[in-house]
Amino acid sequence: MKKQTLYTLLFVPFLIFSQIQINEIFADNGDCCLDDSLETEDFLELINVGPSPIDLAGYYFGDQDGGSVIPSGYPELTTISAGGLLLLWFDKDLEQGPLHIDAKLNNSGETIVGLDTEENIIINITYGIQSEDVSFASFPDGEIYDVGWEFTMCPTPGEPNSSCPLVEGCTSLNAANYDSSATIEDGSCVFGAFNGLMINEYSASNCDNDGSDCGDYDDWIEIFNNTTESIDLSGYFLSDKIDNITKWQFPNSFSVGPGDYEIIYASGLDPDLEISTNNTSFKLTQTRSDEYIILISPELEIIDYKKLDRHQLNNSVGRSFDGASEWSIFTQSTPGSSNSNQTAYSGYVSAPDFNFDAGFYAEEILLEISCDSPNVEIYYTLDGSSPDTGSSYYGYVDATGTLIPLNSSISINNTTVVKAIAISQDASFLNSFIETNTYFINEDHSMHVISIAGELVDNLLNGNQIRPLGTFEIFDSNGNLLDEAVGEFNEHGNDSWAYDQRGFDYITRDQFGYNYAINDELFTTKDRGSFQRLIIKAAANDNYTEAPGSPAHIRDSYLHSLSQVGDLRMDERSHESCILYVNGEYWGVYDIREKVDDSDFLDYYYDQPDGYVDFLKTWGNTWVEFGDNTTENEWDNLVDFITGNDMTDPDNYDYVKGVYNTGSLIDYFILNSYAVCMDWLNWNTGWWRGKHPQGDKKKWRYILWDLDASFGHYINYTGIPDTGAGADPCDPESLGDPGGQGHVPILNSLLDNDQFMADYINRYADLSNTIFSCDFMINHLDSLVDIIAPEMPRQVQRWGGSVEGWENNVQELRDFILERCSDEFVEGMEECYDVEAMDITVIIEGDGEVQINSIDLTPPNTPWTGTYYSGLPIELSANGIDNNVFNFYWEIIEGNLVLPDPTNPDIVFDLSSPITIIAHFDACQSVATQDIVGPSVVEGGSIYQYTFPSEFTNTSEWSVSGGEILFTSSFDNTIGIQWNFGSGEGQIVLSQYNLEGVLECLFVNIQINEADIKYNCIDQDCVAAQGGQYASLDDCIMFCDDSNNTVLEDNISLK
Repeated sequence: MKKQTLYTLLFVPFLIFSQIQINEIFADNGDCCLDDSLETEDFLELINVGPSPIDLAGYYFGDQDGGSVIPSGYPELTTISAGGLLLLWFDKDLEQGPLHIDAKLNNSGETIVGLDTEENIIINITYGIQSEDVSFASFPDGEIYDVGWEFTMCPTPGEPNSSCPLVEGCTSLNAANYDSSATIEDGSCVFGAFNGLMINEYSASNCDNDGSDCGDYDDWIEIFNNTTESIDLSGYFLSDKIDNITKWQFPNSFSVGPGDYEIIYASGLDPDLEISTNNTSFKLTQTRSDEYIILISPELEIIDYKKLDRHQLNNSVGRSFDGASEWSIFTQSTPGSSNSNQTAYSGYVSAPDFNFDAGFYAEEILLEISCDSPNVEIYYTLDGSSPDTGSSYYGYVDATGTLIPLNSSISINNTTVVKAIAISQDASFLNSFIETNTYFINEDHSMHVISIAGELVDNLLNGNQIRPLGTFEIFDSNGNLLDEAVGEFNEHGNDSWAYDQRGFDYITRDQFGYNYAINDELFTTKDRGSFQRLIIKAAANDNYTEAPGSPAHIRDSYLHSLSQVGDLRMDERSHESCILYVNGEYWGVYDIREKVDDSDFLDYYYDQPDGYVDFLKTWGNTWVEFGDNTTENEWDNLVDFITGNDMTDPDNYDYVKGVYNTGSLIDYFILNSYAVCMDWLNWNTGWWRGKHPQGDKKKWRYILWDLDASFGHYINYTGIPDTGAGADPCDPESLGDPGGQGHVPILNSLLDNDQFMADYINRYADLSNTIFSCDFMINHLDSLVDIIAPEMPRQVQRWGGSVEGWENNVQELRDFILERCSDEFVEGMEECYDVEAMDITVIIEGDGEVQINSIDLTPPNTPWTGTYYSGLPIELSANGIDNNVFNFYWEIIEGNLVLPDPTNPDIVFDLSSPITIIAHFDACQSVATQDIVGPSVVEGGSIYQYTFPSEFTNTSEWSVSGGEILFTSSFDNTIGIQWNFGSGEGQIVLSQYNLEGVLECLFVNIQINEADIKYNCIDQDCVAAQGGQYASLDDCIMFCDDSNNTVLEDNISLK
């Protein structure tokens, strides 16, 4: 399209009805919505209001500044179904996909156009000023623009539109200050001074004075009654979300007297949203863009609201005086009393800006600092400490906004943490927030990099058990800043705290006003994108070079990762290797670890929020991490039930299965046993359950904790009988009850149950055939070692040792693993559980998948062979494309297994010999037949010929189980079979196309009976043989030439 034509279209008014309509406009994306490249971009949502799907390939979309044509070749992406929705991302990133437009939406308002493949105008609309993270949407979906359209604070990209009252613009009918003439654009509608019930003050930064113990202090909200009458708040609501205004309800008989104040604590301690006294079901998070305090009447009218403003530690935000329309910052908060008695500040001056972003630079940079606020002095530090007026002076910004620097720039020629603050010279404004950037000069790293800084952070890591505050910046392996925050640091580790290279726990604190979490998908194995708490470990008791023994700097991370990739039924600390800098100083190779004993973790993955979790931990002693005074008693009662009752009773066992994740117990013991862990049960053991009815994981299950003392390394704290690679798999069963919490007694009691015993041994086999196989374990170990290997020269330079020494320790770990996963372990299983090891080989022919117990197999990884154990039920399940197993059958080509119905995709059998089985997909339709001519009851060892009718002379193939094919003849459709000796079952299968062209498997089942003993005349002696020539000894003697025949009774053989 020519640009001149487009301009003409843009300025000609149209009222257009088309099958494709705009359904939602989002032109100011703050941090609301991510596109398919995980970027926050503006979008246009289209709806197909017609009766049939439309492929938008060839359609043009854009604005007055440009646009682009939807490319062809992607019908699965560009087709919009009848009544369906489709997103177009206006981001000028065409390379990101066919639904990305070469234009950006203007939040000041503009015109959007759309043309079909014939250049007919289908869209030509003009929208006005937009607000951050607020969309303009059709209500209901599919209305012509802009009839019935509203601003909504709940953008819904790709979903039906959701109405959220836009209280800022007072455009919602349920706002107490609704003004039909007000608009969001002119800011003409605010809650001014009024008489009544109101929000008067709040604080989301409530901590102790030094900010090191924020977790014990709740946010608070002050409600003020600005009338001469008492007001009963029964039935009123408070909320922090505009799309859920009934989040918490005041209790009965909750009154505020005339001119009185009431404090409500935003503690988040009422997750069921039930009526409580003065503790709400939510917390305040000031650094989120969508957080409010909203006061709602019983009639659901918005009485008052306040969008949260960022405020510094222990400051509060309140009306400038009681009942005022203006809001101010208070450094001396006044919960429960008048705001008029303290100084009200207009706000904070702007934080300083740097002319270079935080990150990596190949050479010296000349840093310049500026500030958008007038009347400020700028101070900075280069040692990680927080700047104040005693720090280095950079310059002054005068009343006109002109910067007068002391020096033009700061030379940064080595890795440095720069912090700057603007000190207000205006008595009505407070000093700024501190700006922090780390500059890495001539540094090169191949993994994530973390920079922490603060006056006492290095003091903590030098061994003083304090809880300092500091900054936290994290960069990816390409040097890009992922996120930053301010929080508190504290000790992590016990034995390892004695080492020079120490780990720490980090907690982001929203109370400081910088961030509420580290927001990024930090772990490659997880999709979680927000972390308030993180563990930063220096390999703990596997630390090279501090830990005794043969530390490899990888054991704990390796075992947690192995469990994760194997999808074991436990909760692991996700792991990502990183480099740590402390106040600009290189500190070595560390691990970022996800914290499992964390309410955020349990809520995110399992919908089990704070208040709905029983969580027990044993480290020397046992304590309740989360729960109440019933938690330990309920666990003890379960232990007593399992150990005090007959677990072979199906009812007892079913009850246990209903409340206790026996699979998690199995995986917990198998992993620790296989890794020869020496520091568990009485140490480093955690288990939990959720209790929220709508949540997941409501059965007791296990977590993984520290696994450093494994594979022959470190101290045998648990007292296992054998710490070598040849330790018996059943060793844990003899430990008694380390820790006294019943885990081993539970295991031993459940092993009395045949089903549990089979599950336990089969799970051992499944894991030994997959993630515990030698190849997998070594390859996975090497993949993690390869990540940290490039960084180890710098690690040993910082902390001692040698790269060669570390490599030798890693090789020692490899050698232990290789010995552990050898045949000796299989022999241990045989001895422990009185079973015999046998191989199962699975071959997949065709397009389908097979599951053997808990292992999924696909055609590329077959033939697959695994070692299993005799006398135990093996489950095989086949599944074709789109769950279709229409033309499917199993074929046994080795072993004594006979299947009653080879076409059944789900089979269970007890293993009694090595088996090779083929899963044939899209092979044939199984049909029982009587047209195969020959005996269906035979003696073992006998030879028979079978014939097929002449009409089956078309292309045919056949197979036999229970016997050996001696010959076939396609000329007369015959097959010769010698049936196996002994007794059992066999089967003949003929596969051929019927007259309708359908591939059929015609089968007949054969009963094989034990043959009577017969005799052969060999060298004039009568020899007993199951397949002998003579039916009786007399016949044999009669026909043998030597009248002095002797019978060799001991020479009976199966031939």
